[in-house]
Amino acid sequence: MKIGTYYYPEQWPASDWTRDFDRIASMGLQVVHLAEFAWGTIEPRESDYQLDWIQTCLELAQERNLDVVLCTPTAVVPVWMVDRDPSILFKGIPFGGRRHANHFHPLYRERSAMVVEAMAKRFGDHPSVIGWQIDNEFNGPMDQAEITHRAFQQWVEARYGTIEKLNNAWGCAFWNTFYTSFSQIKFPSSHDPAYRNPHQCLDGMRFWASAFADFSRLQADILKKYVGNRWITTNFMPFHQNTDPRDFSDQLSLYSWDTYPITGWGKEFKDERFRLADPSGVGFMHDQMKSYNGRWALMEVQPGQVNWTGVPVRLMPGAVRQLLWQAIAHQCEFITVYRFRQPRFGIEMWHDGLVTWDGTTASQGGREFSQVIEEVRSLSTQVAGVTCNDHLPLDADPTHPTIGLFHEQDQVFAMLTQPQAKAWSQSKLVVQYHAAIERLGLGVKVFDRHATVEQLSQTKILVAPAIQIASDAMVETLRKYVETGGHLVITARSFTTDLNNRAPKGAYGHRLFDLIGARIDGYDSLPDETFGEIDFQKRKHRWQVWSEQVTPTTASVIGTFADQFYAGAPAITENRLGAGRVTFVGAIDQGSLADAVLEYVAEQHRMPVTIVPKRTRLHRLREIDVFLNFSERSVDAPVPEGATLLIGQKRCESGGVTIWRRPPGA
Repeated sequence: MKIGTYYYPEQWPASDWTRDFDRIASMGLQVVHLAEFAWGTIEPRESDYQLDWIQTCLELAQERNLDVVLCTPTAVVPVWMVDRDPSILFKGIPFGGRRHANHFHPLYRERSAMVVEAMAKRFGDHPSVIGWQIDNEFNGPMDQAEITHRAFQQWVEARYGTIEKLNNAWGCAFWNTFYTSFSQIKFPSSHDPAYRNPHQCLDGMRFWASAFADFSRLQADILKKYVGNRWITTNFMPFHQNTDPRDFSDQLSLYSWDTYPITGWGKEFKDERFRLADPSGVGFMHDQMKSYNGRWALMEVQPGQVNWTGVPVRLMPGAVRQLLWQAIAHQCEFITVYRFRQPRFGIEMWHDGLVTWDGTTASQGGREFSQVIEEVRSLSTQVAGVTCNDHLPLDADPTHPTIGLFHEQDQVFAMLTQPQAKAWSQSKLVVQYHAAIERLGLGVKVFDRHATVEQLSQTKILVAPAIQIASDAMVETLRKYVETGGHLVITARSFTTDLNNRAPKGAYGHRLFDLIGARIDGYDSLPDETFGEIDFQKRKHRWQVWSEQVTPTTASVIGTFADQFYAGAPAITENRLGAGRVTFVGAIDQGSLADAVLEYVAEQHRMPVTIVPKRTRLHRLREIDVFLNFSERSVDAPVPEGATLLIGQKRCESGGVTIWRRPPGA
């Protein structure tokens, strides 16, 4: 795998370019990312395409054996386009930033197609270009321009066919807000219904996400005519409410995302862990990106202090190095970083680069990038399956046990529009269970509703945190997974609504009853800073956000509520169904319960687990293990007897990395 950097030659004098490319190469970087926001330089006047400067940079890269990621520049429109038609911008958003143009506007779409075609014709088959990034971090305000309302009307008409079906799907009978024509419908201005129609807001989020995917598809279809077998990607943000990565699956050959986990957010820290990443959310996103087609990259990774958090904490030495190794251990194909040179102007001038304002001095993050590049190069001479001169990910260990994790963005959308409990966070819940699996040193495979029974059966255990919206077909798929021998771990607030987030006919959660072998009697949520407890495996575990109380029919009780008026009621149950079983977790807790349940379930299947300390991670590859210490204190890495240390020490310091070759047979 290779490591590289973003570079913005259009922001610097051409006289700097040779020096900058020399510096990029001297730091060991192997990939350069170009042209992301450069439309104003590429097309300074309508149809006047200035592409020679890109050709010059490609030649500079080729002379230094640097690969290039070329980007479509559509995230920022040139001012002449706004002069021609000011309505090209999102309503109320002035010119002068990024992602401010309305992707429904015909002029924007026409000119986007033209600039992409001009670039693809010129550079589509250039030998240094390894792939193309479309646009940048798709997002934008839920626009209220008439063109957007018309697009939403067309989308819902295509989805429902008749206005009567829409009125039913949206539950318009509730406030008697019936529509008689699709032309009366408006695109919501927010995911929050503000006591209006939550079903309309849910469809609004789906529409907005699909619209960004459609705009990307416009560009991908053009690129595919010119780029041969080079990959096409766009860079996602984690759990972002404006996109659903699944919507892009027909156009992207590689998935990528951006991570900036060290924000300084939080309060009353008793130590300095805020200077290190929390590996939980980062690790989940790596596995989610890998889940769609098996190919993924980390397009942006935090190089140091950033400009946008309001708390620009200085990173702990080793923090950037850890992020790189975490991505490598999750088998990315390459890593690039925003950005090489720290800008001396603009809104992101306080965002660190790999080199500082003088353009040559490596920052702390830059030095750690060079360190990891050298470490990968060293490993490539010692370990089979580790390469540094191509874009192959490190080899996985095919014998390593993996647990499945069910997640889809539609669940995030639904919970944002109608969370019921104000403290509910679907993303935090999914990350919590991902962390509980990685705590055991096991691998994670992410699935969504498109998975078949055969695909789900690749894992003995499947964890499904709060699948609230579910079709009957999805329920049946999970039932068959269990009946054919799978072990489903499913939490409270699952199967409670249909795909329109309406309650299906029947008791609360009735589609879950046969699966879990119990009836749900009701749900509960506790006030701020108020916690209940659950007895499980001779320990007490706190919960607060949500719980469900059940009466078993065929299930066995393995955990109970320790307090509240229903103290002693079942909280965790286990049910046999066909050749498999279902573990029901009736509470959304503070983390320890998820850890305990996954440990219990893995033990039932006699999985070879290695429980690692909090905020540490152990990743098993074909010949080597990678241990990362994101905690604030030194810990012992679980280096087995007879292993050969390759990087680091058995006593792994805070912010440290330890890598070893396993002994034969281990």
